[in-house]
Amino acid sequence: MRRMRLRGKQMLIALFAAQLGLSCVAASFWGYFNSARSAYAALFGAGIAIVPGCFFALRVMPRQAQPDARAMGRAMVVGELGKLGLTAGLFTLAALTLGEQFVALITTYAACLGCYWLALILHR
Repeated sequence: MRRMRLRGKQMLIALFAAQLGLSCVAASFWGYFNSARSAYAALFGAGIAIVPGCFFALRVMPRQAQPDARAMGRAMVVGELGKLGLTAGLFTLAALTLGEQFVALITTYAACLGCYWLALILHR
């Protein structure tokens, strides 16, 4: 069986599309079995996973055909620090506003992070 090989921006688009699809399924699940506020918390949890990942991807994707190692290393450090800062800030906001619905938020967040592992498994 021939496997599809995604590279660069195609891989990022496929990954974020999978995370968005999973977040819609999770929000529907939480909304149906619990409440609309749980669905909102699930979407917020997906946002905590997707937004910092998009920030990192935009920082790291090379803007030149052949970026030098120093610029690429700098982009990785800035991207990762920004990703960590965004994640911490969004989790703080979520804890302050959606504290009672934290289970829906954290399970959707973890499921969206699982998409990275799935991408690694399917891409190897």
